[in-house]
This record gives sequence, structure tokens and C-alpha cells, in this order.
Amino acid sequence: MRNAKFWSCCGACRSTPSRFVLPGTARRYERSCPFRVEHLALELELDIPQRRVEGIASLTLTRQSPTEDRLKLDAVGFELERLCWVHEDADVPVDFSYDGHVISVAVPRASESAQLEIHYSVTPRKGMYFLQPDAEVPNRPEQVWTQCQDEDARYFFPCIDAPSVKMTSELRVTVPADWTVLSNGNCVEAGLVSDDPTRKLFHFQLARPHPSYLVTLVAGRFSLLEDRAAVLADGRSIPVRYYVPAGREAEAWASLGKTPQMVESFSQRLGVPFPYDSYSQIVVSDFVFGGMENTTATTLYEYALLDERAQLDVSMDDLVAHELAHQWFGDLVTCRDWSHAWLNEGFATFFEHVERERQLGRDEYDWGVLADLASYLEEAKGRYDRPIVCRDYQNPIDLFDRHLYEKGGLVLHMLRRELGDELFFGGVGDYLRSHSDGVAETLELQRALETRSGRSLERFFDEWVHRAGHPELTVSASYEDERLTVTLKQTQTGASETPFSLPFELELVTHEGVTLRVRKNVTEAVAVHVISLPKRPRSLAFDPDFRVTAPHKLEFGADWLTALATEGRSLRCRVAAVQALGKRDEHASQAALGRILADAEAPWMLRVECARALGSLPSPDALKLLLGQTSAPHPKVRRAVAAALGAFRRPEVVAALTPLAEQDPSWLVQADAARALGRSRQPGAQAVLLSLLDRESWADVVRAGALDGLAALRQPELLSTLREYTRYGLPTRGRRSAIAALGHFSDDRQSRERLEELLDDADPHLRIDVVDALVEQGQAAALAPLTRREAREPDDRVVRRLREARRSLESAGQAALGRVTDELEELKRRLRELELGVARVAPAQMLTPKADTGSTARRSKSAKADDKTAKKRKKADKADKARKSGRRA
Repeated sequence: MRNAKFWSCCGACRSTPSRFVLPGTARRYERSCPFRVEHLALELELDIPQRRVEGIASLTLTRQSPTEDRLKLDAVGFELERLCWVHEDADVPVDFSYDGHVISVAVPRASESAQLEIHYSVTPRKGMYFLQPDAEVPNRPEQVWTQCQDEDARYFFPCIDAPSVKMTSELRVTVPADWTVLSNGNCVEAGLVSDDPTRKLFHFQLARPHPSYLVTLVAGRFSLLEDRAAVLADGRSIPVRYYVPAGREAEAWASLGKTPQMVESFSQRLGVPFPYDSYSQIVVSDFVFGGMENTTATTLYEYALLDERAQLDVSMDDLVAHELAHQWFGDLVTCRDWSHAWLNEGFATFFEHVERERQLGRDEYDWGVLADLASYLEEAKGRYDRPIVCRDYQNPIDLFDRHLYEKGGLVLHMLRRELGDELFFGGVGDYLRSHSDGVAETLELQRALETRSGRSLERFFDEWVHRAGHPELTVSASYEDERLTVTLKQTQTGASETPFSLPFELELVTHEGVTLRVRKNVTEAVAVHVISLPKRPRSLAFDPDFRVTAPHKLEFGADWLTALATEGRSLRCRVAAVQALGKRDEHASQAALGRILADAEAPWMLRVECARALGSLPSPDALKLLLGQTSAPHPKVRRAVAAALGAFRRPEVVAALTPLAEQDPSWLVQADAARALGRSRQPGAQAVLLSLLDRESWADVVRAGALDGLAALRQPELLSTLREYTRYGLPTRGRRSAIAALGHFSDDRQSRERLEELLDDADPHLRIDVVDALVEQGQAAALAPLTRREAREPDDRVVRRLREARRSLESAGQAALGRVTDELEELKRRLRELELGVARVAPAQMLTPKADTGSTARRSKSAKADDKTAKKRKKADKADKARKSGRRA
């Protein structure tokens, strides 16, 4: 499963880390399984107008426990019509009970295997989704699709809804005659129903076991595209198919057409051929994730189809590679329970980079890993950190975060660098073969890699997988008296304060062009390495092979940084040097950044990093260098330049950004130019942004950028416009940006009330944005509607965010109450001091003659008398204190 990638911040990040484990969360363990489901056969009839399912589920069971006598099946909200044991001679009624969530079936002690048949109907709250057009969205297609991960299969068929239970499956479904159906495995039958030619029956079978969360059904009107078969080393040919909305065929070929190559490449790289007989991808509307790796039949969201302008700087290769990798990691070998789900998602994320490296080279691989590191750090520093393997969660979806995906992929990248490709991929292949068609946990991957390499990885897994946090590194270097001294400091605090075991690797280049490598392992918080050199080196690089995925600061001389940024051997080292130069507010550093930014031969990724660095240096020189690259041929460089210009509040910025926002061939350049216009806060920006609000674009990115830009202007008169663009019927991406924008206006009651209304919107992604916007507003009045929504919220992702939001607002309220209490105590203290001062001065005033308001001399005399009396009283108080002190002594 891949969460959708977005091109603007959704506002979920917080400035202060908070705990992952929310109050009331219990530790979760794998459930007992006294009976196993060996085979599942479903017969479904879809009542599309009523969003309802009638079904017959036939479950072939085998006994695991010799003593247990009750089978428990997950089934939520079912109307049970009949349950029976299927025998050759006659069906036998079943002794069962049902509480609305679990069917408890009495199993005879003598039965080692049995076939249970359940006739039922249900209106699914989750798991199966019915799409239909309405007055506001008349072009929405009629579709039915399922999404069962993590534990939503139970909402439309009875099952043991746990990843550890894997079964073969088959599915029969009847749909309108002009519809197409995709499910798991092979379609063994497709034809009109004999007594109703308006209906069509599809029958799919999958002969290899998979868990309930990977069962899929998609039905609707689709165009079927047959790509070339993937040819494997074992001689098999794997058919590859795409199901897409009619009229989107060209976009499908552009977005998905590399799939056969990926099937072949992954099979070869892993030494484990693609496990199934075919592979299909289907694109649906309003999908709740970016993609879902259902066994043999991946479901993708509608934005997976790229038009020509989106193809300029967007690729769906990452998404395609991610879901394809799951056919091995998650489908063939499944995590034993959700606490080990990184074995699914971490590998799928890692293989995005492996595929990018195959197609585009090492720099692109490193850039992807750096992007994942930044994504993980944003969550770890802003929201929470946690161990990758974690049992403390309320709902399994709580774990599907950047620790599971991005940090999981980073761990695999580090293992690859530590062991080398041959040992790493060989060990991963061993892991897959050993647990094929079964389940696994983290220790089993560790043991496979240890067995293949002969290396102990216990400390590595303990530090990076089972422990929260990461190292924070500072690397400083100096040269003096023919000695180069390099110091590595681990500066992390909190749960990860204990030093990590790390490779301390340096690469030196002399002025004669000789390269020297030094490597040692360090386990202390501060490690110093001294190298004897007759001359100061030309450049110095830390961690040149990217063995450590951790943030680090380089405290090097400007000459070393400039040489490294210009000539460094790896993109990772050059990016680190550029980031360090971006923190030096000096002309020479900015000039070096400008030269790389303008160098058409430099990797586009490095030029993007230079633009970002210059954007962090609000100087006239930095602005001039950025303005000179607004016409850079590479769209991703133009986009980075546009984004960086938003940091400068100058009239010339509007002149440079306006044509990019209005006319650039790239949708994403237009969107980021619009955001930058808003951040510039310059006259003229508002008119341009308002003109972009009705601009149609792929994924609605231009409208979203314009709304983000309007929010950055912070103009109260724009609130009515922002509220208007939250209405149902407009494209979702734009609505989400409008909702995030309202979060910036904390004192607007109408905006808060509009956000509270949107808590009931049908889109779960949008509801999460609403929750974040309410938290951003920080009004305690939002607590009540958030609490009410939590009580009826069906989507566990939204539930998690609601619980975090309540904690945030309650903490903010307590902090505010504390501040008010402190201020009240301070006022009381000052009042006591004032009262005491009045009491001390009052006797003197009674002895002083009443002053004549018309005589300055009399007022002066009275003041002198008051001063004299005050001095006497002060002297008496001092003597009294001395006497008391003497008595205490």
C-alpha cells in the first residue's frame, strides 16, 4: 500500500515532538488461531443503487488446536440468513452466536477439517465502496471497489481478518452486462447470466495463499490494455494488463508502460521469479490510497494517469515499483502481524529507489534516499518518533506512517551498503524462499542476512529497528601542523541519546588528485580521527558512500565545501556540502552556489539543492542568482527556483514569478510559482492568484498552489473566497488546500464553523486536513465537535488524527490555563506590594499638613517631609530585621 504523494504540506507537522502512544492504548499481540481457513470461495451479488451486498461465503477449515471447540470469524454488521456445515449427503445446521462483530461457531471436537457455508447480506461501512454520480459531481463514474488493508475485509465477507492467516481464494460476482471485473488470480469464466442477459458473471481463482486484506474486487466500465508479457528466467511468460477509464489509454501507456521491465528486473535482482501467473493494475476514482498491492491485481488512484504536461516532471514509476515489489514483500511473504509491517512497506519503498537506480543511475537513487530521509525526519522531529517494530497502537493503520515506509526503506538501504549487493540481495532472496507463501517477522530477515553474510547484525537491528530515534551528527575538521583532525559528534538527545554504532568514513582528495579513504567503526558520542598529511587536502568528504542515513552538519572550511560541492564523487556528499554552504552568509559561498545552479551539466538534483540554499540566504546576491535561472530548461530546477523566490519580498519577484505561474508548460512549476507569489506578500500577487483559481490542471495542482498562495497573503478579505473553495463538488486537491488555508486564520469564527461542518465530508483525506486546520487555529471551542466526530468516525486514519488533535488542543488549553494562572498570581503579588506601600505611606500622610494646590513651594515641602518620614520608617524596619535575626541566631 502506498499513501498518496502530495505536492504541498498538509499541515500535519507540529513544531514540538509528541509521543506516538496515545492515552488508553493497549499493547497488541498476534491473535491465537486454533482453526485455519485454507480456502475461501465467495459468491457476491451487488445491489449498486442500495450499496449493498448479498453473499455466500464458503470457508474450508482445518483444525490447529486439539482442544479448542469454537471458531471465531470477523464479520461486522452482517445480516446472517443461514449457516451450515457442507457434507456430501446433506448440509448440517451450525450452532453459532453473533454479536454484530464476531461470529462464534461451535466446531465438533472430532472434526479435523470442515467446510462452513455462510449466507448473508450487508451494507458495508468500510472495505467495499460504491461510487455513483450526483448533482454536484455528475461526471463521477459508477464503480465498486474494495480496500481491505488493514482489517476491513470483515465488513463485506466473513474471515479471520489477520495477516497471519493465508488462504487460496475464488470469487464469483454478478454485475451489469457492460461492466468489467478484476479480482485476484485468473479469470476462469466471464459470460452473460443465462436467465438475465442484462447481467454478467465473472469467476476468478487464485491457487496460492494470501491473507484476507489482499482480497480484491473492482467492478465498473474500464478499457482493458494488454502489454507485452514479462519473460522470466524460469521460462514463464507473465501477462501484464492495465484497466483504465475509457479515453485515458495514452496516459496509461505513459504512466504504467514500464511494468513488464520491472517484473523482469525485480525477478532477476531477487533471484526469486515473480510468484504469480499474471499481473494487472486497475485505475479507479476516489481511491483512499495511492495504490494497494492486492495479490496479482493492484488498485491505483486516478492521479496515476499523467497527461503530457504532468509527464514533464512527474513519474509514476515509483508508485508502480512500490506496488509491484509488494507481490514479493507482503503478498508472497506476509508480515506475521502488523507490528512487523515494515517487512512489507519498507521493502516496497526501498525498491522504488532500486528501480530508479536501474533506469536513471546512482545519483537518482541517492536523491530518492535523501528525500525519504527528509520525509522521515519531518515526522520524527515534528510529530513523534517510535521504534519501527512497535506493538503499542490502537488500530493497525496507526503504524502506516513515515517510520514504517521511509525509515524502513532507509534501514534496508543501510544494510545494502553495509553488506554489499551480492550478500544483501542474496540474503533477501533466501528470506523470500524460506517463507514463500507464508508469514515472517523481523528476526527471520535478520537471520537470513546473517546466515548469508556470516556477520552479526544484532546491534544494527536493535539500534535502527527496535529502538526509537536516530543519530544527529556534527562533523568538524581542521588542518594544522601537517595534521588533519576530524571530529564526529553524536548530538541526539532524548530516547536516542545513547550513541549509535556507526561507520566513520572519510574521503580525502589532495591537490595532486590522489584520493585517500579512511574508515573505522565508532560507538562513542565523540570520536576524533587524526591523519598525518604534508599539505592541506583539496577536499574532504564524510560518509561518501551514504552508509549512514542520519542528518549531519559539516563544519568545514569554505574551500573544502566549495570543492566538495563542485567535484564530490557522490551526490550525497555534494548535497551535504551545498547545504553547509547555504548556512554561510558570505559572498564566496553564494557565488559557488550560483555557479552550480547555472551549470546545465550539473545533476538537476544538485541544482535544486542550490536553489533551496540560496532561498535560505535573503541577500541581494542570492536574489540576483535565482532570478537569473527562472528560465532554466529543466522543469524541476525552475520549480525549485520559483519556490526559493518566495522568500524574498521584493517587487521584482512578482515580475519573475507571474509568467511562471500563468504560462509555464509544467503544472508543478505553475503551482509552486503561485505559492511563492503568496509568500512574497507583494502588491500584485493577489490578482494573479485569484486569476488561477479556475485553472484546470492534472490533480488540480495549480488551483491548490493558488489557494496556498492566497493563504500566505494573510488577508482577511480573502476568507470568503477560501471558504467558497471548500465546497463539495470542486476537485478534492483544491478543496484540501482551501481547508488548510482556513487553518491560518485563528480568530475567524465563520472559518472555524465551516471547518466543523466539513468534519462530515465523505473524503477521509479531506477530513484529516480539516482536523489539522482546526488544530492550527488552536481554538478550544473545536474540542467538542472533534470529540463528537471521533465517536462516529469510520476511518481509523482519521480516528488517529482526531485523537492527536484532541491531545494537542487539550495540552494547549492547559498551557494557556497555566499562563493565565501565572499572570493572575503575578497580578496578586503586585497588588500586595501596592497595598503594602500604601499602608506604609499612609501614617506619614496623616502627619503632613494638607498641601495648598495653588502653591508649588508647599507641595515641595510636603514631598520632602514624606521622603524624610519614609527614610525613618525604612531605618526602623532595618533595625527590626536585625533584632529578629539576632534572636534566630
